[in-house]
Amino acid sequence: MSEPLDPLAAGVASALKSLRARAGLREERLAGAELALDALIGLESVRERIAAGDPVERAIVRAVTAAAGALPPTYSIVADVSLGLGLSADLLPDSDLYSGDLGSRRTALLQNWDRLHQVRSASTAGPAPAPRALRLELETEALSALAVALTDPGRHAVAGPAALPQPTGAGAPRRGGPTDVDRPERAPGGVPPRSRDIGTGQAGRGTATAAPPRLVRSQAPMLLDEFRRISAALRDALVPSPEGKGWPHDLRQGSKPSTVLSTSFGIKAMLLLEGSLPHDLIPVAERLRNGEFPEGGYAARSQRGPRPEATAAVLSALHRLDGTMKLDDQLAALKNNVKTFEKTRPFILTNVLETSVQLGSDPGLTRSLVEDLLAARRPYGNVFLWPEKAEKDLVAAPSIAHTSRAVRALAQALAAGPASPAQEALNAEAREAVNQAAAWLAEQQDLGNVSESIDRQLDDGVDVDSVYVRHFTAAWVVKALVSAGLPASHPAVSGAVAWVWEYYSRSVGLWRWPNGDLPVWMTLDAIDALRLVALAITTPGGGFGAS
Repeated sequence: MSEPLDPLAAGVASALKSLRARAGLREERLAGAELALDALIGLESVRERIAAGDPVERAIVRAVTAAAGALPPTYSIVADVSLGLGLSADLLPDSDLYSGDLGSRRTALLQNWDRLHQVRSASTAGPAPAPRALRLELETEALSALAVALTDPGRHAVAGPAALPQPTGAGAPRRGGPTDVDRPERAPGGVPPRSRDIGTGQAGRGTATAAPPRLVRSQAPMLLDEFRRISAALRDALVPSPEGKGWPHDLRQGSKPSTVLSTSFGIKAMLLLEGSLPHDLIPVAERLRNGEFPEGGYAARSQRGPRPEATAAVLSALHRLDGTMKLDDQLAALKNNVKTFEKTRPFILTNVLETSVQLGSDPGLTRSLVEDLLAARRPYGNVFLWPEKAEKDLVAAPSIAHTSRAVRALAQALAAGPASPAQEALNAEAREAVNQAAAWLAEQQDLGNVSESIDRQLDDGVDVDSVYVRHFTAAWVVKALVSAGLPASHPAVSGAVAWVWEYYSRSVGLWRWPNGDLPVWMTLDAIDALRLVALAITTPGGGFGAS
């Protein structure tokens, strides 16, 4: 299995993919555009050139060009033309090869495919890829390989080009070519950067090695070190209150107040990061036990009474704190609050289903929630997917975030244990729903975040109880695809992981919403997704319900 890119390389790959648009990687474009260049400026090869007197823009272009020139021929050619670097400008007369338009460069690349390989002494390139394969697969592989070369120069220098990800799709060198000498078959080149062209091709077998696949390489911060940074940032975000310390919804300094719901998110994140509850957080955990409404259940700060989605989140945290804790009464209250309205909201159903599966004490509730969630699907062409709202006669577009949540919850339900004969028919339907939705998710290109407003009509028929919900789409796509059984090396999984890292603020150690907020649940979702990928790398083939 091919190892995913580490966070540093994923950030570089993402920046490169953004820069290939329009005229490509040009000094004037870097100087005049509002682009996130931190990942590139931090590269050792770029810093060395800056120290030698190059302006920042020239240092970036020269470092990237040098690394691209040292890649295996096919990757070098594709990265060169994609970014408009000009490595073959003096060798071929086609002026479109480095034009100011990416589409024209791609066309010229395909037209000159054989000739470009010949001038690189790589005559065994194979047929040119189809335009779609070039755009969706080969460019992603080439830019990922370039990111590896830039972030791990020691590996590249010692091992040579054969140690870098090699082309595996259309346009890959034939066996026996100069880049294939003693080279084991590899999957596509790790994590594609944030993309609107995320490929979905099948991954190959990994390089044979006695060591387990690594999440990070020597030149990048170890993932465990990053987790320690995140853990420290979460501790720093704790705020006092009369009820005891807890986490606010937004973790920016000065944010308040803390709430039981937000504290449950923080507790779950800390448990994922540290494996058990540290002694200093025991008083914070007590906040959860003492924050229940008199009638049972929990609520978000804007809600007037206990609501099933909030109750499910807190019960999940309590169960993770102490798996022997009796929560039957709270679960029964939760069950009674899943009514007609709640069954039209996949967000609510998936939250409650995940908690019901986790607690495992009411199989009847789990079964009914699976049935309700399957009933909330809507047909879109030949597939059934989940919208934000599943109200009768409401025409709504399929939602990547809600479909991902549904796939994750159903996969966990399927993995919960052996089914009775009566349950097997429902499981078969759920399994088909997961497979169909996961295939659709793997094809999606835009994993941008979304939000929704849940407005409940209260019993008086006049007032409305509202809560605003935001979804970290990429994190849920990662969780859904891994839970459905896709390997971590699959381009759709690794591409979604790169989206997750794009929202990470390393200077803060937390995940940042586009408007600058630092939602505690966003960091939880990111940590949960990255943990699943790590498990998928070390224990491949987990299938439904990876946890």
